[in-house]
Amino acid sequence: MPSKFSVVLAVFVLLAGCSDTGFLGRKTTDIVSEKKPEEPKLVGSSATGGNCAKSPAHHVEVETKNEDGRRYIAVSGNVSVPDASYVLDAPNLTETGWGNYTLRVSSRRTAKKPERGCAALANYTATVRVPDGGPHESFALTVVHDGEVVRRVNVTSR
Repeated sequence: MPSKFSVVLAVFVLLAGCSDTGFLGRKTTDIVSEKKPEEPKLVGSSATGGNCAKSPAHHVEVETKNEDGRRYIAVSGNVSVPDASYVLDAPNLTETGWGNYTLRVSSRRTAKKPERGCAALANYTATVRVPDGGPHESFALTVVHDGEVVRRVNVTSR
């Protein structure tokens, strides 16, 4: 059977070797932390309520612009809604798979506006910052209005 002294000595040596400074102050571990790659990000948006229209149809425009040395995608469009009493929620950008992002625009009826009995359009804009590089320097952007895919765009930082 081992003596108490040898067990205590073995535990001391084991604990000293496992500390982050090691035995006798000698450093034994290095922690390397990498910065998470930048992802596409929604940096601005606006949305309006419905207004009566003669021929309400979904419409989307996507424009690339450069400002302050950064690249942005400006998405503007209108959503066909059942009545002028509908409003749009703020656009929402979500990652839906590797290299795939979805910009969702949803409408809802509001009690703040009276029903007008007319087909209508509601407008929105959304600005997405494009990463300068890394794994997200190119991605697919899908624009969805009330669950319906209305546009797909391949985006690149170049």
